[in-house]
Amino acid sequence: MKRTMLPGLLLLALHVACNSGQEESKKETNAFSGFDEKVETIIAEIGTVSIPKDTIDLIAYSGEKPDIEGSFDFHGTINKAIKELAAQGGGTLHFRHTLPPETWVKLTETYRVKGPIHLESNVELLFDHSVRLFFEFDPESYLPNGKGVLRRYEGTTIYSYSPQIYAFDKKNIKIAKTLGNGALPVIDGDGEKWVAWSRQIREANNFVDSMAFYDFVREANNKDTPLRERVFIDPKKHPYRPTMVEFMFCEKVDMSGVKLKNAPFWVVHPVFSRDMRFHNMIFDCQNVNNDGFDPESSDNMLVENIIFDNHDDNVVAKAGRDVEGREGVDVTGTELEGFDSPYINNNRLGGPVTDIVFRNSTIQGHYAFAAGSEMSGGVDGAYVYNLYAPVKVKSAVFIKSSRRRGGTVKNIYIKDVDVHESDMAIAIIPNYDGDTIAPYPPKFKDIHLKNITVEKTMSSLRVYGWADAPTVGVHINNLTIKAAEQGFRYNFVDSLHISNSQINGKEINGEYSKSEKDELPPEQT
Repeated sequence: MKRTMLPGLLLLALHVACNSGQEESKKETNAFSGFDEKVETIIAEIGTVSIPKDTIDLIAYSGEKPDIEGSFDFHGTINKAIKELAAQGGGTLHFRHTLPPETWVKLTETYRVKGPIHLESNVELLFDHSVRLFFEFDPESYLPNGKGVLRRYEGTTIYSYSPQIYAFDKKNIKIAKTLGNGALPVIDGDGEKWVAWSRQIREANNFVDSMAFYDFVREANNKDTPLRERVFIDPKKHPYRPTMVEFMFCEKVDMSGVKLKNAPFWVVHPVFSRDMRFHNMIFDCQNVNNDGFDPESSDNMLVENIIFDNHDDNVVAKAGRDVEGREGVDVTGTELEGFDSPYINNNRLGGPVTDIVFRNSTIQGHYAFAAGSEMSGGVDGAYVYNLYAPVKVKSAVFIKSSRRRGGTVKNIYIKDVDVHESDMAIAIIPNYDGDTIAPYPPKFKDIHLKNITVEKTMSSLRVYGWADAPTVGVHINNLTIKAAEQGFRYNFVDSLHISNSQINGKEINGEYSKSEKDELPPEQT
């Protein structure tokens, strides 16, 4: 795995404290001086995806046509066509509309699939306008070979229900749309039915705590259960909803031009993967846990030109949970034993998420950019800019963790963010779950925020650490919060630098350090 180092002068600028507002502003300018070059380096390393020219027209191949109702189940046909393309070196599977691309008015036609689509290397899924790919709810169909697939579920690697679009150990994959008229193509996950299914199982088990069903997975993580024993497919007690799109141990992915709707769980989840670009897309995902992008234990991710409308985080960096995130999971006796991956060392699987670029997007949902709370493997390098939230969001920036996690979040650079209204403007809080005694405090350091404007918020700025793991080196320049009900709060912080900033019209400038033992970090709310 690569480790791109920032220039020496930039590293020096990040750590030298300045006393005056003028010097602080100059230092912040230096902190971002290598920003554009770093972004361009990441994008160059991601590169482009090139697909062989062979094409399968799904209508001609199947002998069936999509229609308004989604009458035919294309599941088997699609997966057969993908394997056929891969066998001949790759190519494009075309989800064609029955009307020509230039037709001015087209009703949406549905390709219904009852079960997941498993992608292969060198294959593209290409959608016409006014086409809908609909994943019909049917849990049994998402357990291939009766045991599901390898996936990561909230930071814990398990065998369970297959993601709806899934790729394992593949490279050179593309999902795109054609030119033409009509509505943006839609991928619909039938997510509301998955949520209802999960609730029914929880109620049938008399789970008083609605979160109790997570304990099966979390216990396996914290007891360091080997991966070969982590099979969670019992329909009576394991309601682990599938991710909509998951790339696992994959390289070179380009996804664009589609609308993602009604996902069952997290929407797009690259894990143990690298060199991926997601762009020019719309999210309409209002179910619980409908995070937009969750790059996890992965490297070189570009997310750009997205319109988000999510019932959770928009883009959130993750890197495994608790014991697995800190130490890796034992993969002996599984398909990963002897597997070639930078995320596997001595038969233990885990690792950080590094070098995320998130830019030029419109935000609606919980948090514009977040890191955690499953970040035990570490977050190192996020470059975020040009975000606009025209409606209320929970927070513009949320760095979140827990004393159960461990791990380090560092080298976070965020600038040019405009938020209309929020619950919390900026929150850096290592107390996500209220646990004040666990022995693994996370570490936050080298976080840089610049040119952030929030019109209205309840909580303005919260920056916290722990007494045994203070937050170090937070630099905020040109923050404007015009109307805030609660002022600036911080504790267990060393070297918090604020310059050219205002909250409720009051100037805030200077270097802040504080460690008062009676003031613990607040929980996320």
